[in-house]
Amino acid sequence: MEKRPLRAILRMARPQRRQMVLGLVLAIVTALAGIGLLVLSGWFIAASAVAGATTATALAFNFTSPSAGIRGFAVLRTGSRYAERLVTHDATFRFLAGLRVWLFRAAIPLAPARLEEQRGGDLLNRMTADVDSLDAIYLRVIVPSIVAGIAVLLVGGVLLWLAPAAAAIVVVLALLVGIALPLAMRRIGAAPGQAIAAATARLRTRIVEGVQGLAELKVYQADGRHAEAVLGDNETLMAAQRRMARLSGISTALSGLAGQLAALAILALGVAGVAAGVLPGPAVALMMLGALALFDALVPLPLAFQNLGRTRAAARRLLDFAALEPLVRDPATPAAAPVGNTLVLSDVAYRYRPGDRPALTGIDLVLAEGQRVAVLGPSGSGKSTLAALILRFRDPDAGSITLGGTDLRALPQAEIWRRVAYLSQRSQIFAGTIRDNLLIGAPEADDATLAAAVEAAGLAGWVATLPRGLDTWVGEAGIQASGGQARRIALARCILKDAPILVLDEPTEGLDGETEDQIIDALDRLTAGRTTLVITHRPALLRLAESAVLMAEGRIAVQGVPADVLDAALPVRAKRHVAV
Repeated sequence: MEKRPLRAILRMARPQRRQMVLGLVLAIVTALAGIGLLVLSGWFIAASAVAGATTATALAFNFTSPSAGIRGFAVLRTGSRYAERLVTHDATFRFLAGLRVWLFRAAIPLAPARLEEQRGGDLLNRMTADVDSLDAIYLRVIVPSIVAGIAVLLVGGVLLWLAPAAAAIVVVLALLVGIALPLAMRRIGAAPGQAIAAATARLRTRIVEGVQGLAELKVYQADGRHAEAVLGDNETLMAAQRRMARLSGISTALSGLAGQLAALAILALGVAGVAAGVLPGPAVALMMLGALALFDALVPLPLAFQNLGRTRAAARRLLDFAALEPLVRDPATPAAAPVGNTLVLSDVAYRYRPGDRPALTGIDLVLAEGQRVAVLGPSGSGKSTLAALILRFRDPDAGSITLGGTDLRALPQAEIWRRVAYLSQRSQIFAGTIRDNLLIGAPEADDATLAAAVEAAGLAGWVATLPRGLDTWVGEAGIQASGGQARRIALARCILKDAPILVLDEPTEGLDGETEDQIIDALDRLTAGRTTLVITHRPALLRLAESAVLMAEGRIAVQGVPADVLDAALPVRAKRHVAV
């Protein structure tokens, strides 16, 4: 486990380091220009008032140079502030975008097996809220800390030259506000900051899962309990935010108080110095305004360090996710691409976690090249696990699976996935156009190829009615398409992939009879001459298969022609109340 998560995250900002350094320089210039503007204008007003006391001093006073300096500082501050905001925020956005790409790349090897262990809402929270909170490292901690340190050195040096006693008081108060108070706020704010990060993740996860599973919650009358849980998480988050807000108020008040105490101390010492004739009157205004400008630069530090616990917690969550080990890895020395597409499962066994009952035990199955095999069985009998092992989403605990005589574990995953097209129960339809979703199957496909796939999947009639045709937007998760249309988009994607092996997991689940017949006709054309595994509860799909197996409790209970296997499955259906 990484002991310094923020340092580990910052190492990923190397591509933006030049831009970040430039932003830091601009921030320093802005702060110094602001201090110079306030100090010079205060001194100029006071000195002008003193010079105007007599005609001789008024005529001798140089009004031109200070006024030019004030205008110069004003212009410099405005320009540098604009450039600083532009550069620092652009660098931050690029840094956060890079973090998301890094996180997505870390997630790819985990798909799908390790990602199935994660909650969808939590993954979304890591990709959005956790990444967003890391903008505080550079914008709210690093840049203000360095700027404040330089401001203390500059103002402290000027005060030391004019009034050493005043300099000592201001520097001590500045160290309290710039170091002691941020460290205290960091310690005190760590717990509520981490609570905010954790509560935000829980709340987002619960809301996302509630929206995605609203139909199921309504059916089982659990929506009320879910809403109460959401409100409970929200109250936990608000309580942590209230604690953080109180700490923010306290730190801001203490920072402001320190600045006012510094100004009062300078005023008292300045008056005494002027009375003693050792300090010119306008210098008192210069020192007071310089101190106030200094504490303005220090105010952001306690607030930034107060939220550092939340930022650290977000960084830890990202690093913990990125450190997850994939269940499946490519071999160090991959075997040559196999000849043929026969799949052979020999004494295969698998369990999801140690101590769990086996999901599969002693599976022996041959899918000869070009053969179509159906797999029946009640829910939980191991059908989908079988598909996951064939796709090498997981590796068996015992036994072997060979493709063309070569063990799948000796092949790179890309070679397996190049040969296998997978139509799952819930094939993902992405927020994009129909064309975008189809091109996932064959990125280089031209319009004629796409049209042929659409026709083969039975989508041509529907697409012809759309004003924008294949360029019609289907919405997030294909919300603009019906269930049957979404399933056929996924089927067309499989057709475009033109893989020699097909794995079809409940391809007609949830469809009406007419739509199911249309999908089966399309599948019949697609599977002709291909090695095909059809996982189903529905008897209609058995007409695609030349042989079938019946799964029960992780084992092959019956194997033979589809009609005989279906007859054997009827008692299982009666016992398990599962439609076969």
